[in-house]
Amino acid sequence: MTSLAIDHPLVCVRNLAEARETYLKLGFLMKPPGMHPWGTSTALVIFRNQLLELVGIGDEGLLDGYPAGDFRFGRHVQHWLDEREGVPLSALNSSDAAADEAAVVARGGHCEGTIEFGRDVVRDDGTPDRTATTLKIFTRPGLPRLSMFACQQHRRDLIEFPQWMDHPNGAHGFVSATILAEPKDQPAVRDWLATLHGPGAVTATAGGFDVATGKGHWRVLDRDAARAVLGPLPDDLAPDSAPSVISLDVACQALDRVRPFVETGGFAAREIGGALVLTEPAKLGGILLTFQEAPKAP
Repeated sequence: MTSLAIDHPLVCVRNLAEARETYLKLGFLMKPPGMHPWGTSTALVIFRNQLLELVGIGDEGLLDGYPAGDFRFGRHVQHWLDEREGVPLSALNSSDAAADEAAVVARGGHCEGTIEFGRDVVRDDGTPDRTATTLKIFTRPGLPRLSMFACQQHRRDLIEFPQWMDHPNGAHGFVSATILAEPKDQPAVRDWLATLHGPGAVTATAGGFDVATGKGHWRVLDRDAARAVLGPLPDDLAPDSAPSVISLDVACQALDRVRPFVETGGFAAREIGGALVLTEPAKLGGILLTFQEAPKAP
């Protein structure tokens, strides 16, 4: 088993400013928008060792930059965003990207290549500094919306600012991310996630399986099982039924801290199985968002 953990599935949206306002209304703190060097724009919700990241197209002239072999990060986002909003790429938290790459390759995985990048920042005391990040891109034929990358933040201290992590809604990370995969697709998805996280991480469940990661788990469900845990699924949620992330399952300190934001913001929601499920993919970036009470890690 590798140390890879769910870090941040990329919620790709056509209007970043509008999506950012939506998540602010839900009680998340969000840093001002930024730009990746390969042309995608980004807005972040910061948790401990995890992020909720909204991504849009910022500069089409940069989308072919920072190639990893034949993989172009910006072009991948653009291509799948042209079809629909949602998650076409997910980051896996890594403390040693080279070692995680070796482990994934040893289990039969393929690394497209490596991206190294950073950006200049100014610390609170006025001192200049620079972030440093290593990405290892993992893809699997037939599962383009489950493309993944190991993400090693060498200077997490320049990303995790306490003043941006005390969210008014009490959110503090992800319990899980839910993947829709119909029965015919589940063997391929199971093999892919076992390649990334190790075969011992996989546990069968009704209508699918779970895959434990270093932090949080992938919850893989067919459409019937997804209805059982999330309620009726909107028609515009993954209408192509391609295996993909359909819900980010957010850990919060108490649902009572979330409900006022949902009600004030006029968000459609239901409570089922102890979770508060927000049910409007068109507002949320092509996904559902669930809140579940969970203890905050020390």
